[in-house]
Amino acid sequence: MPLVESFSGIRGIYGKDLNESIAIRYSYSYLSFLRAKTKKKTPTIVIGMDTRPSGQKLKETIIGMLDCNFIDVGIAPTPAIEFAVRNFDADGGIIITASHNEPYWNGFKFLAEDGAVLNEKDMYNVIRNSKSFRDFHKVQERKILEKNSEAVKKYTEFIFDIIGNENLKKIKDSKQKIVLDPNGGSGAIAKKILESTGVEVIGVNMPYGEFKRQVEPTEDAMVYLKNVIDENKADFAAGFDCDADRVEILMKDGQLLSGNYILALVVYEMLSKNKNPKSQTVVVNDATSNVVRDVAEKFGAKIKEVEVGETNVVEEMKKFKSVVGGEGSSGGAIIWPSRCRDGILTLLTILSAVADKEKKLHDIVDELPQYYTLRKKLEFNPEEHDNIKKFLKKHYSKKGFEIKETGGIKGGLKVIVNKNSFVWFRASKTESSVFRIISDSNNYNESQKLLDEAVNLFKKVSK
Repeated sequence: MPLVESFSGIRGIYGKDLNESIAIRYSYSYLSFLRAKTKKKTPTIVIGMDTRPSGQKLKETIIGMLDCNFIDVGIAPTPAIEFAVRNFDADGGIIITASHNEPYWNGFKFLAEDGAVLNEKDMYNVIRNSKSFRDFHKVQERKILEKNSEAVKKYTEFIFDIIGNENLKKIKDSKQKIVLDPNGGSGAIAKKILESTGVEVIGVNMPYGEFKRQVEPTEDAMVYLKNVIDENKADFAAGFDCDADRVEILMKDGQLLSGNYILALVVYEMLSKNKNPKSQTVVVNDATSNVVRDVAEKFGAKIKEVEVGETNVVEEMKKFKSVVGGEGSSGGAIIWPSRCRDGILTLLTILSAVADKEKKLHDIVDELPQYYTLRKKLEFNPEEHDNIKKFLKKHYSKKGFEIKETGGIKGGLKVIVNKNSFVWFRASKTESSVFRIISDSNNYNESQKLLDEAVNLFKKVSK
């Protein structure tokens, strides 16, 4: 599989598609971008990483070759590294991570001065310009500050400030007990953070770099935690991916709480605590279940849909001064003034909702509107992409359905079947040759019917 280049970052299999020389090219292009933007010859860059075995070597290579000042925050969750850019008043940041990909992958996220991932235009400039750099020399002297413990401490204070003292006290008084599985990733710091709020935490797979399950915390990957929940009489289990920007929750019955419902819970909690929720706009990607829309509308808030991609959500949240947004498919909400999905902050917010309502999590989930979101990933020939999208658009338009598009021909195609049902199509920008189809409805049979029809149509046109 070739190197994946997208506005979400760069990813590849280390030693095959990704190596030190490729890391230098992209990093040097990013440094050139920062110099042009800041007008500084020696910008300051925060650098941090997740726990993949190749991370340290890639970090040492980048630090050794880039002529700039570094604030090295070491192993830390992506949200903590992004916050460090703002906290230390840096000009940008580099996160060495492949997020939910397996440990033999690695990659980079490049950050703007506010800690957010670069917007699409800036990221594509970095990608384009990386092709022209060939001549590099080793840098002899510049300032490198190691700030891991300070970065984690400041990040903890930051997310506690968002939760608020009153809610932290409620969490402490509620005496909750959960299982936490960072799977050897940077989210292991969450155990100490949660314990400081009075939550009893049963840690599983805590040592950095010891990967015991699939990195992406899917239901299949986390199902073994049901036994740990039962043995410890815990309320639920939370699992992170490698850089902890997303969290998945396994309920006591062994079912995974979908990312859409995690986002809906966070939206409910944030709007219920907002003094003027009717003034709020909740920003989501266009693949997010209508359960989030229904929760927002309950508080009189508006919903704004954007193309898939964290940077698209963040950019729109800035415009609307939104307190909350996110992507239902990713298991991590974006809570302002954070600039990214944050698994630890999302988990804390859910613990706060449980404490506030004085109910078990499954009871709170049962009170939310019921939607059925079904998914399918299909292989296809990327050269056929545009023809496939045009065919799908024409087919559903002839049936009289409303069509919404985000991001042009390469973005999302959403077919609104009725107020509570849709089917959605988009080619993955992080997995080559993969097309994603999602159906969503408050009626299970309708959702299954929409998915089956969409899959058959897709196979018919992509032969």
